Amino acid sequence: MKLVFLGPPGAGKGTQAVRMAQEFGVCHASTGDIFRQAAASGSELGRAVSDYLDGGRLVPDELTSRVVEEMVVARADDYILDGYPRTLQQARDLDQMLRLRNEELDAVLYFELDDEAAVRRLTGRLVCSECGENYHREFMPPKVAGVCDKCGAPLKARSDSSEDVVRQRLAEYHEKTRPLVGFYEERGLVERVDASAPPDEVTRRTHAVLARL
Repeated sequence: MKLVFLGPPGAGKGTQAVRMAQEFGVCHASTGDIFRQAAASGSELGRAVSDYLDGGRLVPDELTSRVVEEMVVARADDYILDGYPRTLQQARDLDQMLRLRNEELDAVLYFELDDEAAVRRLTGRLVCSECGENYHREFMPPKVAGVCDKCGAPLKARSDSSEDVVRQRLAEYHEKTRPLVGFYEERGLVERVDASAPPDEVTRRTHAVLARL
């Protein structure tokens, strides 16, 4: 099973990727985790990744694809790619990797969520100032407003949760990543999942899609 999970920020594709990887016994490969593993390895490729991460810069397409190939595609038979590909060039790179191995994707799951729902989800996120426990004003509120259930410390808004930052992320998604849906739809690979429901219901829908592949 070789899968790509696509969707806008806030759609919960990372949550679903973790759950499905556990359910089906496959590798969950998120770009962030892969970058951190590569950087920690001390390899030549890892040092190149570290240079970008340490400088707060985006890792370019070519290097991102090399990392995914070395850390995932060349090592695992079954995986869910979460956060890759992010651009059309990365999608073409992935095609090339698979073609060289006489392999192909089984499906691309597209988690659909409109922008306003994404903004509401992402701007409502809270984090404990002490223990790091996560909350949400609307969907997962603390028992006492502004106070962590776990340690009693004050909660604060996440630094990446301002509306301006969220809308900027959504704009970048629509420009760079949303075109991948059409790219994969032309090949009959896209399975759409309505991500507007609570996470457990989205999990049920996702499982139903994968069970019939």
